[in-house]
Amino acid sequence: MRVLVIGPPLYGLLFPVLSLAQGFRADGHDVVVATAGDSAGHVREAGLVAFDAAPGLDPDAEYRRREEDRKRRQLGTRPGGFSFFSDEMTDRLVDLTARWRPDLIVYPPLGVVGRLLGAKFGIPTVLQTVGFAHQRQHVDTVTGALAGKFEEHGVDGPVEDLRWLDVAPPSMSILEHPAERTLPMRYVPYNGGSVRQDWWDRPERPRVLVSLGTLKPMVDGLDLIDWVMRRADELDAEFVLQLNHNARQELVEDLPENVTLTDWIPMGGLFEHSDLFIHHGGAGNTFTALAAGIPQIVFGQGADRPTNARIVAESGCGVVPGEAGLTADAIRTVATDPAFRERAAAVRAEMRTMPSPAAVAGRLADAVAGV
Repeated sequence: MRVLVIGPPLYGLLFPVLSLAQGFRADGHDVVVATAGDSAGHVREAGLVAFDAAPGLDPDAEYRRREEDRKRRQLGTRPGGFSFFSDEMTDRLVDLTARWRPDLIVYPPLGVVGRLLGAKFGIPTVLQTVGFAHQRQHVDTVTGALAGKFEEHGVDGPVEDLRWLDVAPPSMSILEHPAERTLPMRYVPYNGGSVRQDWWDRPERPRVLVSLGTLKPMVDGLDLIDWVMRRADELDAEFVLQLNHNARQELVEDLPENVTLTDWIPMGGLFEHSDLFIHHGGAGNTFTALAAGIPQIVFGQGADRPTNARIVAESGCGVVPGEAGLTADAIRTVATDPAFRERAAAVRAEMRTMPSPAAVAGRLADAVAGV
């Protein structure tokens, strides 16, 4: 079977679909992951075949421009007509699909070019969720931003997906989709590869990981982690701060001695040797932490992050900072209270009972074949 996987060229939308793409490949299927620009290199590094649907696209620069425009227009979290680069990817993907003729198209909630391709060529489509928050209305809203391309390519509108894949543990899922067309799938984090370092081993004192993801610090700055940058030495703990080079404009010159700054690390490789994860609330960070069974402090501001933060807090796996923001007391409490770690461990155990991406790949192949 030929499988076309849509991977919008943003880390938080591309990386979550790569584990399933690898599962299809391990199950013996031909897989192409469609993305754009430098993200094609990330797909190649994952051992998969990439298709660059928008050569020369600079997603970071374009996303920053759109967010600045959103702030000027005071849109808040309201839709702003952004297709998350499906518009830029459509034409070359229509050509590829006509030539390669995949048997199945898999797309994440914001990779809506997959819906256009499925409808145009009569190919079954599968939506893979990447977090808690995206419901049908969100997918339809983003699809609306692609209306011009639907018309240009003679497509009246999307058709019903073959299946939706729900990566949320059942006890935490809020997905509203017919059960008979929904499959659970274990979230297996893909965070990129690395060479293991000795300093990853568990230190003698608590270790706290800190990340604002790849987009939020680039467009909103570093105010949320001001305490880490200036006062982390108030705690007898080690902090690992992940911050890409394109988001360091507001970084203080002299970090506390117990803060290690790093550009990119596979967070999954550090979780087993850490005690707490402080992050912005992106789905990738949230689910990687849940899969590892590590307590969380989740800021949860913007996009789907408030929903992710709320569900983590309601589950007992972490907390959302109050009006005072990040404090030493909050960090100490979540890092040392066994109740948080016990609940996080229970969710990890629940996730491990869910079908793996490779197992789900087999079930989808059977569904396409009509078995």
